[in-house]
Amino acid sequence: MLKHICLLSVVILFAACRDKGKNGDLLDEMAGREINEPYEPIFLQDTAVASLKKVTIKDNYYKPAIEREVVNFYKKYNYQTRWLYQNKPSPLFASYIKTLTELTDYGFFPQNYRQHELDSLVGHLYQHKDSLFLKQLETTDREITASFLLLTRHLTQGRIPKVGDDVRVWKRNKPIFDNVELLLKLKDTDNLSTVIEALQPQQTFYKAMAQKYKELLKDTTSYMPFAIADLKSFAVGYSDSTVVALRNQLGLRGYKPVALGAPAEVDSLLIEAVKQFQRQVGLTADGVPGALTMSYLQMTPTQQRDLLLLNMERLRWQNKDLGEDYILINIPEYRLNLYHKDSLKFTTKVVVGRPDTPTPIFSDSLKFVEFRPTWSVPISIVRKEMIPRIVDSGDLLKYAKRGYKLYENNKEIDPATINWRDEKTLKRNLAFVENPSANNSLGLVKFILHNDMSIYLHDTPSKKLFDNTQRTYSHGCVRVQYPDSLAYQLLKHTAEWNYQKVNDAMHKGRNQYRARPEQHFVVDISYLTAWVDEAGQLVIRNDPYQFDKEQLKLLERYKKM
Repeated sequence: MLKHICLLSVVILFAACRDKGKNGDLLDEMAGREINEPYEPIFLQDTAVASLKKVTIKDNYYKPAIEREVVNFYKKYNYQTRWLYQNKPSPLFASYIKTLTELTDYGFFPQNYRQHELDSLVGHLYQHKDSLFLKQLETTDREITASFLLLTRHLTQGRIPKVGDDVRVWKRNKPIFDNVELLLKLKDTDNLSTVIEALQPQQTFYKAMAQKYKELLKDTTSYMPFAIADLKSFAVGYSDSTVVALRNQLGLRGYKPVALGAPAEVDSLLIEAVKQFQRQVGLTADGVPGALTMSYLQMTPTQQRDLLLLNMERLRWQNKDLGEDYILINIPEYRLNLYHKDSLKFTTKVVVGRPDTPTPIFSDSLKFVEFRPTWSVPISIVRKEMIPRIVDSGDLLKYAKRGYKLYENNKEIDPATINWRDEKTLKRNLAFVENPSANNSLGLVKFILHNDMSIYLHDTPSKKLFDNTQRTYSHGCVRVQYPDSLAYQLLKHTAEWNYQKVNDAMHKGRNQYRARPEQHFVVDISYLTAWVDEAGQLVIRNDPYQFDKEQLKLLERYKKM
């Protein structure tokens, strides 16, 4: 079935932002509530901070934060029990235990939150009341609170504390609800399952991913791993028993190349099927089933399940209300989609950062569109790339010939007067600025975002790169295949702007002309390597920045916690 996934299915992936329907209304209603008035609460006898912090938290990384939140909660709750009353547990406790079971479909593990242990403790507490009843009730109430606060922290902030590094920047969005405030405002009559659902991503495909994850939990299919015996000889006419295995494996993935001759012999249809599969997962489509291609082709249900789990986790990191107008860019997909009220208005290919200069993963808003921009080259590129190239070529005017001007301390200087071989030159505050032109590295238009990383979208003169399947070539910014159409879509509701005016601004207008869209556009740059399309099929993409392996390892510990 994978071969039938077309652009439409890719587009559907991001076709729904955070739904402001009943779930959004619920959170809005809760935000306006007063602190819940408990029914028959018990006032804590021991309110010392040290005592309140004595809770069991299985996630050691978040333990200090959860301890502080427990203390903060009971202080704001007037030191009353929240979950347990004099004669019975609150209905909210039963709802919580039930919710923990339901969350297994979303890749959560109830044992991390001591589900069975707490349920057993509460049952025993009310069945065997003794002189220590009140003390044990207080202790157990604190343990339930700690469990709940850990769950909501995992839901809103994720289970992987550090998701990027100094090179690969990954900025998580601010949680949509404060965990302590949430617990303070919960009523005994609230359906906790509904509340927890409202805290999770509201994209339709998020629930589809959970359903596929649930199905894969039951799939025990296993494959006998194999590799092509002589990969260097793999071409039309090559014959080996592993070719039959390759045909079978492609068939399991929805590709069924009919053998033109003997099944054990490579033919043109088989090579084309391999290429189709490679394109689908975002690999270079060379038709050769190398190690990386085979690793995706032979993914087991367990591996697919774990990858889905990880990508549901990633969606929770980026969870936010995107508003009516937004742009979504999924780095492993190399595509930009623009939406209005969840309806796709425009889509185009993009080029993203190289693995050594990766595009940051973050969400922010569009600031303005700039036509005929200059390019002020980042100092890191000047020192690491441009100066060494001048030295290697011996051409002092190498960049001056290409329309660059050289500045030092805001004063233009002649590049021919610089001793480029002098090591001290690397430490000088030299700045190259490329003049506006169709050959400018930023092309004829750029799209400026609010961020402190100098990351933006832009045109490019290197159009051929869009023909490649794997498009990681930039220094971090996002190159757009059809920037004129994107500019038109962003400005068409702004007074006097139409496609002709956009085209004129790019080719005939004045330099560095800025236009601000009347609409507010959120730009969300994400990183998903697995999702479920509108047909219910699992889509797997290549991992260009090598996040999957390390993040899967970090998530694995929760299975054993």
